[in-house]
Amino acid sequence: RNYPVKQDFPRRHMSNNGDSSSPFAWLGLLKWSLSYTDGTRPSDESMSPMSTEDRAFLEAVMKEGIIDENERMKSILKDVTGMMEKWRQEPATDEEGDHAEDLLQELRDIVEQIDYARAFCSMKGLPFLLGCVAERDHMPVATRAMCLGIIATLCANNPPVQKELLELGAIGALSRLFFLESESASNTDHHGQMRAKITQAIGSS
Repeated sequence: RNYPVKQDFPRRHMSNNGDSSSPFAWLGLLKWSLSYTDGTRPSDESMSPMSTEDRAFLEAVMKEGIIDENERMKSILKDVTGMMEKWRQEPATDEEGDHAEDLLQELRDIVEQIDYARAFCSMKGLPFLLGCVAERDHMPVATRAMCLGIIATLCANNPPVQKELLELGAIGALSRLFFLESESASNTDHHGQMRAKITQAIGSS
């Protein structure tokens, strides 16, 4: 099941000039959601204590060394949001940027599977991606480009995810961002790559 998010997200979190009227609200939303959801069901259904059966299953998974992709997504997102919190105060180092790219690439590989794509959305992942993409002052270009790639992957042959993006106003938000990148005074190859990624994301949506 998909629980629609209010349609005013882009206006509240991503204004016409690409700035956030509520700075980093998208980052806080994801961090809150990760505290309450396991990615397999809506967050409001995920707050009950772990059952005996669930605990037994988790212990079996750990013993057998099976990778739980939902838990891996949560781990990746926690690591990435931790870095982004730091980038709010100081620029990302090359090492941090490379690490973030590796993690986001792994995330993209996971959400290529439709079920995991929907689980990611239940974690409030779409507002997070859109917010990161829009944050031009603090987020590295490569990190933003990876987030655009994840959006495109999430949408591929996945109507529920496409519907949620439409409800978030993603097409309008990404279109505005495209023109901001085009009008940038420091128009470089990076901006050209961003425009290509934005076009890909819009096409997938």
